[in-house]
Amino acid sequence: MPKLTLDDILTPLAITVIIDEKVPDPEMWSFIEQGLGLAELFGIKGLKPKDLKNWYFEHADEMKKKLSSSRKNTYILRVLTRFKEDIEIENVFDAMVAISVSDKEFHIDESELIRSAANIWGFQRPPIKVTKK
Repeated sequence: MPKLTLDDILTPLAITVIIDEKVPDPEMWSFIEQGLGLAELFGIKGLKPKDLKNWYFEHADEMKKKLSSSRKNTYILRVLTRFKEDIEIENVFDAMVAISVSDKEFHIDESELIRSAANIWGFQRPPIKVTKK
């Protein structure tokens, strides 16, 4: 199994934050919390919350461009299919869901992202009601 990089781990989480076009504090804190947990689980040790926050802001503009392009779905597919092992898939999916509901709102774009991830990985979409368009 190829080793996952920090970019591999954090990109789907960051997309979950970015996709509803706002970054409220609860989503950023959830991104940091989930990212730290996944990084450690996948063997990347010694990260601090500020490391993940810095990573997010260094990569956010590039991800926003890709998510607003005509190749958005291809980009998301490429990001999500990087994960092959059940432990990777299950934990990344759980982290994405946790981030998407952390601000107590569930936007249509978040719903579509979670639905895509569920379909790709063979999960049921969580029964979370869309609260914002």
